[in-house]
Amino acid sequence: MKITRIMHTSVNVVGELPETRAFYSDVLELSGAQRPDIPGVGGAWFRAGDAQVHLVDATKAGMGIDPVGPHFCLGVEDIGAAVAELDERGIEYFSATQPPDILQVWFCDPAGNTIELQQDRPLG
Repeated sequence: MKITRIMHTSVNVVGELPETRAFYSDVLELSGAQRPDIPGVGGAWFRAGDAQVHLVDATKAGMGIDPVGPHFCLGVEDIGAAVAELDERGIEYFSATQPPDILQVWFCDPAGNTIELQQDRPLG
């Protein structure tokens, strides 16, 4: 699969969103980014150069593929081809679609770290 860039990294902040949001805004001086409404998952997004940092206020699964736990998101040139490659290699994954039709795919590396893939696109 053709990786184009790191799109975002996600940090789990369950129960500490206000303080953590202030830290990323005031101490790290990151500017806010538009975040869609994600049912059942609180959070805040920040810009960090050409990528984003996502604060996720939701309980982590703690093991296996964990979309709300710490992970990083890679942009891919062709999300359909990337999913086909995961299928061909027998790599287990979890997928979801966020409005407006953004396919997100999560899987684990051999060490158990969760990785997300998305079709590369400009981040808002």
